[in-house]
Amino acid sequence: MLEQSSAGQAWMAADLRGCVFLQQGTSSSWGVRSILYGFQNLKGFLGWKPGENSRLNVWTSRWVGGEYPEPRDCWLGHGDVHLVDLQVGHLVSSQGQWNEELIRSLFVEEHAERILATRLRTERLQDEVFWPFSNHGTFTVKSGYGLFFEEYMSRKGSQKDFTRLGMRGRSFCQQQLWTLTVPNTWKILIWRILTGTLSVGREFQQRNMGVDVFCGLCGTGHNNLETVEHLFRDCEFSARIWAGSMLGIRVEGAEHLNMTDWIIDWVKYLRKQEGGLKRVIFFIAIIWGLWIIRNKVKFEGLANNHRVLAGVLFDSIKERVHILNNQVDHKRTLEDARGGVGDQLDQQITDLRNGIPYHMIGQPGHCSVLRIKVDASWERSFKAAFGWVAYDELGHECMRNQVTTRAESALQAEALGIRDVVSWARSGGVLHLTISSDCLLLICAIAELTKTDHLIKDILEEIRSSASFFHCLSFCFIPRHINSVAHGLARQAIRL
Repeated sequence: MLEQSSAGQAWMAADLRGCVFLQQGTSSSWGVRSILYGFQNLKGFLGWKPGENSRLNVWTSRWVGGEYPEPRDCWLGHGDVHLVDLQVGHLVSSQGQWNEELIRSLFVEEHAERILATRLRTERLQDEVFWPFSNHGTFTVKSGYGLFFEEYMSRKGSQKDFTRLGMRGRSFCQQQLWTLTVPNTWKILIWRILTGTLSVGREFQQRNMGVDVFCGLCGTGHNNLETVEHLFRDCEFSARIWAGSMLGIRVEGAEHLNMTDWIIDWVKYLRKQEGGLKRVIFFIAIIWGLWIIRNKVKFEGLANNHRVLAGVLFDSIKERVHILNNQVDHKRTLEDARGGVGDQLDQQITDLRNGIPYHMIGQPGHCSVLRIKVDASWERSFKAAFGWVAYDELGHECMRNQVTTRAESALQAEALGIRDVVSWARSGGVLHLTISSDCLLLICAIAELTKTDHLIKDILEEIRSSASFFHCLSFCFIPRHINSVAHGLARQAIRL
């Protein structure tokens, strides 16, 4: 949280609910003024988690996943409540549940579903503030700088078209590009392509510089302006490289896509394939290779022979790609779970990935242990479901269950599934329990090896508070193929 930082404790007023910040004095130093100015700017981006008796204004607060809710075109009147002054607490029924009929009448469908998926805790009466631009809900200088930089450039309207990066591009850079196991020079090249700051022909033309602005890789007789889209995708030579690579990418018909969307879409698609990280590495390596070949033709006088150029390109990236691929398996062991974890925790995360259980309470010993496998399924409409299967000490199935619910994320759906298992076992008098899940990130969060996503923080607190009722409570990561029964129950439930 903002108030957890030393600067926040020093300069933020105690009334955080009202976002009342200290006012700068006439004799304040420039350092103090800059801090206060920063806080005033941050105030407009704070997200809110509503309590049951929330007094947040529905329309002027970022309370729907850190965003403002979008109203329907026509509001329907309800009771004596003035819709302009409507508070979030008015959307909660007397039973402590969301008033679904009222919510669906006020908000567009997407935001109505998001609100209904938001958990209400009866013990949390007051509203809580969080930072919506990081997964763990805590403000960092990095996330704040990225946000303000984008806002500044979007207002400035620079000729370099920094706005091309946008929220989607910024998210891609922070969550995927900078975490890849590839050379930094490759990452910077991709970043410059996404931000429109790469020195290609069009940039020289806009500055009226007397240099060759045409593509040097096109066949004889072609005078195509060198843009990032043309150089890395639409050029005849580039198109042949993509089609002839192991990725087999066809670029025909992609002319309407800007380079940002084209790169991000392909990276996301390739990551979903078998050997996804290796495919992404090869994808970025080809872009790097095209840039190297372009420079060799432009500045070193390399002959424009497509067959020769293709050989030079693949030879230049072959060895490097081989080295990077050898690092992928180790990287994948830690990639999804590290989230700010120090190097000293790497071994613990690796142990969890290898199936070594985390014992929250006690040790299994020689007692009979009930083992439950749980999995969840989630859709972007915020519909979710989870299923679980219980096995006795002999490995015989003794119970199964599936539940349909709502959740704000896939991780939250997984956490709700584990909470349901713990609740069921506790009510049934189970004393020795081992819970298995194929969500490594959640298991690491339960073991407190990673920063906790703010969407599951309350759920994990409930799980930990129930742990004292067990003699032994353990959590274990298992691969998806071992969890196929629970996975099938979750998928079946979400289709109902």
